[in-house]
Amino acid sequence: MANIGQNTPVKIAVMGVTGSGKSTFIQTATPESEVGIGHDLESFTAMVEAFRFEHKGRQIELIDTPGFNDTTRSETEVLREIADWLDATYRNPPHERLNGIIYLQSIMDPRMYGSSLRNLKMFKDLCGENPMKNVMLVTTRWGVAKKAGSEEIAADHENQLQSKEEFWEPMVRRGANLARFEDTKESALSIIDLMINQKPIVLQIQSELVDDGKNLIETTAGYTLNQEIISLKSKYAEELAQVQKEMEIALAAREHDVAEALKASELEFQRKIDRVTAEQEILQYERRNETRRWQNELQSQRAYFEQQLEKLGGENLNFEETVKKLKENEAKLRKEQREAMQAEIDAMKKKPKKDRTAVKLLLALLPTVGSIVLALLGLSPGVMLSGLGC
Repeated sequence: MANIGQNTPVKIAVMGVTGSGKSTFIQTATPESEVGIGHDLESFTAMVEAFRFEHKGRQIELIDTPGFNDTTRSETEVLREIADWLDATYRNPPHERLNGIIYLQSIMDPRMYGSSLRNLKMFKDLCGENPMKNVMLVTTRWGVAKKAGSEEIAADHENQLQSKEEFWEPMVRRGANLARFEDTKESALSIIDLMINQKPIVLQIQSELVDDGKNLIETTAGYTLNQEIISLKSKYAEELAQVQKEMEIALAAREHDVAEALKASELEFQRKIDRVTAEQEILQYERRNETRRWQNELQSQRAYFEQQLEKLGGENLNFEETVKKLKENEAKLRKEQREAMQAEIDAMKKKPKKDRTAVKLLLALLPTVGSIVLALLGLSPGVMLSGLGC
């Protein structure tokens, strides 16, 4: 993983329900000239956008995320978007992690309604317990409360959020910090100041997807959402069965108008069942599709390298020299990558000399370590075999 340093961007995710003030917070904190920055993983960032600016000599990156009550996408689609982004940025070099997460809640909401509670539950499942010390629970719209003369009511609401078991109390107990966003730049930057020196952390869902190799539906967040889908599916199925029973009675009694109305209800319940079934399939197959895509890319990459090695007389590469160069650069690899590379080298050394070739070693390393080890040798699409004496 990347070392923490003055040149390393401070990455802070901004989360909360739609309308909690995520965009306002980011716009207030960032200079007016700043716009969302691009990302190499564009397919994963359709709804996850990062804004970078400089503050106190550090590069700050605020990452805007969709709320689980987004009106344009289902909760399953939102979870997939966020999970894919967190997965991709942690899985791929430079293996980025978040320094902190700001979770926003409007102080003007009269109560924690259904979507707010679901969003909070999903947030907890994404993070897990250990990263809570890197979480900042922030109440917003205090400026509105002051103008409306509702500060006392807002303060009471804030106290409920902090003290009740069903709201923030468990997170506060595990180290989450509290702050108010007063609708000013100074207030926004003071919140960011509290997170600048936080060490990067791995979220629970990142560990589950990348370190444990789980599918999305097997993660804590995925399981929670799937249980809700199963419950909805069962409810719709029961209601559909009841409508169909009433239709049979109406038809038997020749009440055709009633039967026609019930038919419309039957179609509506069937559409609901189809919709939640489709959401369940997103959870079940998204990671499998990603695995298949990775396998296809690996196969194409393998064929490409074989072709280029053959063109450049790769079979004549010196095995020992290749091993030497890999060992010289192994510090650039993660511990598990170094171990995988060493295992392949040891296995290759046990083979007869005629089978002990640099090409076979490099191709053996491709699926276990990835193309990063080839880049260490200058063996990449742009720089084929530079520095290997070919």
